Amino acid sequence: MTNKKYPYNEVYEPKDLKELVEYCAKEYADKKAFWYREQKQEIVKSFRQVADDVRALGTYLHSIGFKDKHIAVMGENSYEWIITYFAVVNSGNVVVPIDKENVAKDVKFQLTQSDTDLFLYSQTYSDIAEFCDVQSICFDSYAELIEKGNEFIRNGDNSFDETKIDAERMCAIVFTSGTTSEPKGVMLSHKGLAKDAVISLKNLSIPEGTVALLPLYHTFGFMACVLCQMLVGFPVFINTSLKRAFDDIKYAKPKHISVVPMLLIVIYNKIWSNVRAGGKEKLFKTMIKVSNALLKVGIDIRRKVFKQVFDAFGGNLEMLITGGSAIDEKYIKGFRDIGITVTNGYGITECSPIISTMRTKHFAPASVGAIQPELEGRVVDGEIQIKGPTVFLGYYKNEKATADAFDGEWFRTGDLGSIDEDGLLYIEGRKKNLIILSNGKNVVPEELESLIMNNIPEVKETLVYGENDKIVAEIYPDTEIDGVEGKIKSKINQLNQKLPNFKRMAKIKFTDTEFPKTTTKKIKRNR
Repeated sequence: MTNKKYPYNEVYEPKDLKELVEYCAKEYADKKAFWYREQKQEIVKSFRQVADDVRALGTYLHSIGFKDKHIAVMGENSYEWIITYFAVVNSGNVVVPIDKENVAKDVKFQLTQSDTDLFLYSQTYSDIAEFCDVQSICFDSYAELIEKGNEFIRNGDNSFDETKIDAERMCAIVFTSGTTSEPKGVMLSHKGLAKDAVISLKNLSIPEGTVALLPLYHTFGFMACVLCQMLVGFPVFINTSLKRAFDDIKYAKPKHISVVPMLLIVIYNKIWSNVRAGGKEKLFKTMIKVSNALLKVGIDIRRKVFKQVFDAFGGNLEMLITGGSAIDEKYIKGFRDIGITVTNGYGITECSPIISTMRTKHFAPASVGAIQPELEGRVVDGEIQIKGPTVFLGYYKNEKATADAFDGEWFRTGDLGSIDEDGLLYIEGRKKNLIILSNGKNVVPEELESLIMNNIPEVKETLVYGENDKIVAEIYPDTEIDGVEGKIKSKINQLNQKLPNFKRMAKIKFTDTEFPKTTTKKIKRNR
């Protein structure tokens, strides 16, 4: 569906993250900002409380000599983590969010690489803090630090309030996931992060109420689950562990959730497994046909006839937001059939991170949406390039990598894709992953991997690559299925018949273990 001309949403535009927090405290005051469960007790924090806690912790950091310093943060999703992030950047320091899945040696590398002066961590990672041998403070003393900060404020310390933010300067160093190379420190600014929240909300209308499932140490998680929600005054339920994801969703009753593509597929499969377990698959499919027929004449009965499905997700779920790769149309249609909108998007850490999202009236199922206002996109030699106010400042202490990442003012994303005449963006794969055959033909492995995963349910994971001028599909199969390897080979042969000769998978390998992955659950291709 394409309608490029309908207006963007109106959104307040803070120039930096300090102004964003202050605006929310004034505009939304005692409204619920964050809430969570701790030892079965529900805890609620208002927007005013957020601003007060940020001010207190920022003041405390000043009191112990931390201004214009680099401060790393490592921990589970938590209110403390969010307050710490804001306190660091809004007190004139630089935050270094550390992936909690990293092993000790990788954490130490990133702390060294980013010139970290102080390491803030949750108790879970005390052994890592000790290993890294840098000045550190545990989150467990959070309440004490807040109280100390408030005491300084009561005694006349207004250093935090007087800190002027230079929106153009670096405020965060975020390390890339390193699927194809060593992680690099992406330098982001207040301006880029604040602007990305604004234009994301201009592009996409979201219903009120979410659960923060995505890890906040990744820029998409922090953008989608914190900055965007705060700016429009929406409450966020903080999920502290994916093991409790479905319990928290049922408890918090969100209207929308941001997820990675893998989790979206897990949710879809969970719905259908529940239907089959109840012996209602035939009835479910019949009701989908009836519902779709009624939709054509303007009658929507989906929330009534599929009430049991909605109840499993709290009863209010309207939208799933995902990004990172194209979503197979069967999932988009499958969720739509029962009354849930799937909104796909695309981003990269270097662009703060969201670049495009589907819009309510401007989308196509195979696309990753419309490029956001104030950003420009182009395709050069198959590669997507972006220009605009959310593009990063460069890679920290890596001038060569920074120079290589730009074509003049245009950031080279490294992703292959296209932009259609309606301004919708399509992603094919990573340029670095491209398989170049001796006959001059180019093969995008992600295209074949998607083809396998969407058509062969016996495959749990797959990695496609070139070897001796042949296309190889390496498979991690579902070993609980009898004769699984033969079934997979047969189905890949069927897929091959529909492919041009140069794209056909000539060799199939099987592995009995999962592929090594990054902490964002992307398969490492540089193994």
